[in-house]
Amino acid sequence: MRNKLKINKLKINLNYIFYGFCFLQTPVFKGKEEDRIGDIKRLLSSIIHSEIFAIVFVAISVAIGLYILYNRKRTMSELEMQLIKEDTWFATRDDNRRTAIIVSIEIRNKATYGLYITNCKLSGYSPKNHPEEICLDDLKGENKLKLNLPQYKHFCKGQDFYIGPYSSEKLWFYYESRMITMTNLLETSVSIKDSRNKRKSIRIYIPRHSDQIAQYQEMAKMW
Repeated sequence: MRNKLKINKLKINLNYIFYGFCFLQTPVFKGKEEDRIGDIKRLLSSIIHSEIFAIVFVAISVAIGLYILYNRKRTMSELEMQLIKEDTWFATRDDNRRTAIIVSIEIRNKATYGLYITNCKLSGYSPKNHPEEICLDDLKGENKLKLNLPQYKHFCKGQDFYIGPYSSEKLWFYYESRMITMTNLLETSVSIKDSRNKRKSIRIYIPRHSDQIAQYQEMAKMW
């Protein structure tokens, strides 16, 4: 009886092996080589030569062309901007716990006509009025250290500053932010707008004022 059961189990196992081997001989499992690269090439060729692709390609090209023309129309190509690094800095004010930012830029007008500057935004912030003074408290909180402001012309929102043809001007702008940061370097963009609503932007880096960095270093030594 036991011998018969063993023989039956052996037959069942052999049947499984036989059917499994036959199943693996199908094209799916046999490892039949397929020309996938050729199929992809034929698919791409059919797409490229289709009318829909031609229409989409023309539409995208027109959209890109219009975008370039629109940007050229909005951009002041006749204006050059250069950051004055030695007069560009930020500091955390001790009197109102806000971040004071000074940005100084030299502007050159290469056009044969004058330009009126109406605004200069720093990452969405508009320039404020001339600050009376920016001071830092000393480590004991008894005395104040006054930070020097740039000596050339100040610009704030609401003014129309005229720059004549083939001339240059140095301007500085004052911004305030409620953001308090412990980093020593800010990266942002500054964008000037004229009376024609044309804009000129540059990417700038604003370091923390060296006097405040020195204060923080002294405080770190005390702690």
